[in-house]
Order: sequence, then structure tokens, then C-alpha cells
Amino acid sequence: MTMRPTQIAALLALAAGAADAQALRVMTWNINGAEATPAALEENARGALAELGPVDVVMLQEVISQDQVAAIARGFGLEHHAISDFSPPPSITRSPFSSLEVAVISRTPILGAAEWDPTGRDPNGDGFAPRVSDAAAPVEELPIDVTFADDTPDRGFLRVDLDGELSVYAVHWKSSRGESCNAADLLNALQREEQAEGLAQDLARRLSDPARTVIVGGDFNIQAPGRAARVGMDLGSDCAPAGSCDGVCGADGLDGYDDSISALLAGVSGARLLSADLDNTFIGRFFPGGAIDHLVVAGARAGAFQLASTPVVNGSSFFGSDHRPVLATASDGETDGSDRARIRALIDEMRARLTELEALIGR
Repeated sequence: MTMRPTQIAALLALAAGAADAQALRVMTWNINGAEATPAALEENARGALAELGPVDVVMLQEVISQDQVAAIARGFGLEHHAISDFSPPPSITRSPFSSLEVAVISRTPILGAAEWDPTGRDPNGDGFAPRVSDAAAPVEELPIDVTFADDTPDRGFLRVDLDGELSVYAVHWKSSRGESCNAADLLNALQREEQAEGLAQDLARRLSDPARTVIVGGDFNIQAPGRAARVGMDLGSDCAPAGSCDGVCGADGLDGYDDSISALLAGVSGARLLSADLDNTFIGRFFPGGAIDHLVVAGARAGAFQLASTPVVNGSSFFGSDHRPVLATASDGETDGSDRARIRALIDEMRARLTELEALIGR
């Protein structure tokens, strides 16, 4: 079998992962899979692996089937996966965008999976537990005590427990659908705050074990505190714009109206927002104020995580997605950092040479 240069690069990247044997590399990515085939998503994942290098855990958004998630896992060279079951399939909802799920794929076996589905058995929910690749792993629906002020959010969270006292959460918070600084987005923000409240409750329960580390990754659909006027830090003081935040919200007015991330960080002791300073991660169009895709960590190994990064993208797509992935690595310092840096530099040079080779021989 003749291997394409991208496949060779992927294998080299996997081999280089041995240099980071003591590290944990995680990624969140809205993969834009609503209308994609499993085969296309597997190829996109292979391309991302070749460019980004190996990852141990990936939190996915905008997938609609277990077949898709299994294919993405293969593309990343990972064996284990879980997918939420918030909504009925598109054959019932009549639209893939009404059947969006989140997922987690992992290098190590899944010990258990749970989800909070706010919709339950409502018309846009189904009340079923998450689906996992590890048949022996227990699954459950979580009761979360949140009172909804208006429309119920379509999605809660998926939690996957892994070896090493690690709990990984995948989230996809309410979209603003292009709205900002108006009455419609005030309602969107309210749903995001409710999603944050439910998530914080379960995080606090998991962190009652002092040895546990939690990682939350996903498309939060809101910027970090301090990055946009609509983003607030005080649940008790919200601006109420009617079409513009100028002079109404932020430095020139009252506290922003979307306190979801601030509430999450305040509700989880020691939580760190690793993506706070990242540039835009939604690349489908210009979206000022920085990243809306985030990584949050807390617990025993939270301090070992470096700040998050995101790849440089020229254009409006990254391997089929309109979102850039967000990555972060935790290392407990047992691997020599200078050796790891040299190996990473060598792998980067190999990728550059393989790119040149692709240009010469074509795909």
C-alpha cells in the first residue's frame, strides 16, 4: 500500500508522542459535522492530527451520530469514545442542526459516562443516556437542580470519567445566532448562564474528591470575561442594551449581561480559564472579542496545564470546520522540557518537508 505524505506525517506525530509520555494533551473542537459523512470527518481528523500532532483527549461539538464519532476517533488514532443523547436523530427532528450532540474521544478506556439533558423527554429531547464504545462502562442521566427562567436550553453537558482520577466534560452552550447587544441575545445569555449553573453543580460534586482533575472543553458561544462589552462578571448587575452595547455595557456603562463564564469560574474553586487570551476561534466570519471556544480546568492537576493555544488558519475553514480547535497540555515535569522542545522542532521540520513533497507529487 502506498502511503500519502499526510499519512506518514500522522504516523511520525504519533511516534513523537512517546516524548511526552508524562504529559496530557487535550483539545476541544467544534468539528462542524452536522451535514458531514463519517468518512469525511475521519479524513478531516487525520488532517488535523498531521498538522497538530497527537492528542490524548478530544472534546467535540456538532456531531449527530455515534458512527461519526467512531470515525473521528479513528482519524485521531484514538480507540474510545462517548456521545451525548440530548436530541432525537435527524430522521425525527427533520434537521441535523436540531440533533446536535457533543462527544469525548480518548486514548484510554472510558470508566463511565453521564449527561445532563435539560430537555428530558420534551419534544426536542429524548431522555436517553449517553452512548459509549466501552460496553462495560456505566452510563447515567444526571438530575441537576436548575430552575429555568425562560426557554429550556437544548443541551447540558456530557461527562466522561477516565483513569487517573480525571473527569472530562464536553459542552456546547446556546448560540447567539449572530445576535448581540439586543433583547434576543439577553435571552440567549440567560440560557448560557443556566447551562453554566448546571455544569458548576456537577463539577463541585466531582471535585469533592481532592485527587480528581476536571477538564471542561467546548463551544461556549461567548467570549472570556473582559474581552467584549456584553460579557459580564457580576450576576447582580446587568446592562440591558437595545441594539448596541456602546455606552450601555462594559467600561462605559453597567456590567455586561452575559455572566455565564464568570459564574462558572466563581462556582468552581480553583478553576482556570486556559483560553482567556486567545484570538478568535470562530473563523466562519469576523467575530470580535477573542475566542468563543474554551478550555477550563480545576482540581488536583489544574496547575500543571499550560495556557491554551490554537493553530494559525489562513481562510475561513480548518479541515472542514468554521472553528479553530483549542489545545492545552498538562505536564508534571517528569519529562525534560528541552528534550521535548527539540523533538517538537524536529517534527515541525519533518511536516514542512512533507508539505513540500505533497506540492511536488500532488495528492
